[in-house]
Amino acid sequence: MCQKLSIVDANMLPDTKYQILNTKYKAFMLIEAMTVLFIFALITITFYSVFSVGTRYIQDAKNRLGALAVSNERMEIVRNLAYDSIGTDHGTIHGNIPQDQDVTENAHQYHIHTEVDYIDDPFDGIGYADTVWFEDYKRVIITTSWSGATNTSENVQITSRFVPPGKEVQHVGDGILSVNIFSDQPGGAGIPDSKVTVVNADTHLNTYQMTDDSGNATFMGDRVTNSIQKYQITVEKSGYETVATMPPYPLTPLFNPIDVHASVVTGTMNVANIVQNKLANIKISTVDYLDAPISGATFHLSGGRKLGTNVADPFAAVYNFDQSSTTDSGGEKLFSSISPGNYAFSLTGSTLSDYVIISTTPVLPFSLLSSVGTLDAKIKLASKTATSLLVSVFNTSSTLPIAGAKVRLTNAALSYDKELTSTSDGKVFFPDSSDPFLPETYHMKITATGYSNKESDVTITAGSLKTESVGL
Repeated sequence: MCQKLSIVDANMLPDTKYQILNTKYKAFMLIEAMTVLFIFALITITFYSVFSVGTRYIQDAKNRLGALAVSNERMEIVRNLAYDSIGTDHGTIHGNIPQDQDVTENAHQYHIHTEVDYIDDPFDGIGYADTVWFEDYKRVIITTSWSGATNTSENVQITSRFVPPGKEVQHVGDGILSVNIFSDQPGGAGIPDSKVTVVNADTHLNTYQMTDDSGNATFMGDRVTNSIQKYQITVEKSGYETVATMPPYPLTPLFNPIDVHASVVTGTMNVANIVQNKLANIKISTVDYLDAPISGATFHLSGGRKLGTNVADPFAAVYNFDQSSTTDSGGEKLFSSISPGNYAFSLTGSTLSDYVIISTTPVLPFSLLSSVGTLDAKIKLASKTATSLLVSVFNTSSTLPIAGAKVRLTNAALSYDKELTSTSDGKVFFPDSSDPFLPETYHMKITATGYSNKESDVTITAGSLKTESVGL
């Protein structure tokens, strides 16, 4: 018969029973204390989080009310000005209103940006032509910004219209500068909400606008007047290229820029078209022929946005990215937030002395598109002291590489018979595995669809990379 066991046996001595019961009691007390501590911590953290969020919302609301008070105060000042005096000290329309000013309200600092521009409302059926435009009213936009509780930029914006006395005014002497911001990537269109800053020291103009849904920002006023290649335009948007126009050569030394400062001639519609693309990334990976990473590979990468052409060599382009770098311990190097475009890659330093490129994926030059996000570029390298063979197959007529060519290497004495296919850059590398590749003479036969076959013998030397260029 089975005997039921108990933690406390009736036959135990009294002292032993007391010790066991006391130990059980202490264990239960510890569990209860830990449970109470957990519940207390949970309640405390929840209360603190709610309190912090509530405090932040209260502070944000207070700052927003202060910004509205500052904005309304500035607008009241504008409303008390004569119509002809409504303008800013550096905006498109001349006036004494500070275009940018820092003020303090309720112990918090705010930045006020005032924008005054002419509006030619098409509702009346009278609009500006390519030579003249009409003033229906002035639009005043006051933007007050401040640093939020989480160090984020916050702002409020108020707008008002001021109608001139009398009839609609025709502006013959003032100029128009229409700036179009767009992407030249596949499917690209106008870029909305880009900040377009226009500066001209000669006319005391220093103002900005945000592009509309079509990517346009138009600047009109008495400070937009006759000036040849003096209007510097800077375009900015988060996640996109920052583009700035440059003065012509020789004010921009060494190269002729593509995006030159804009010109304005009154009596004409002056248009500046600027490309702005979304930024992307390139990850460079250097590996051997077995795809094992090669760390510490030194290289040079250049390309991206084309800034202009070299003065000494008009066929040599100047790009906004030109950098030497080294892969990390994993054989990788990431370049973040760079301009899309074509990128050239080359080995440098000791890596150039010790290695040769046997293939790249994708082929050079790398084409980086905004839509790709991150382009993974794999560079396969072979040591110049390895017993190996690198064959480059090209078209003799165009000198372009031939992809898909069959390269067969045989040696009857070694029972060696291997056929490999050329990559998109026309290259084939032997060996293609960790199997020994012996220094011997091999028979090489190359075939490609639409081309004549070519055969020859090739001798491989121990501890040396043999290179062969074959034209079909």
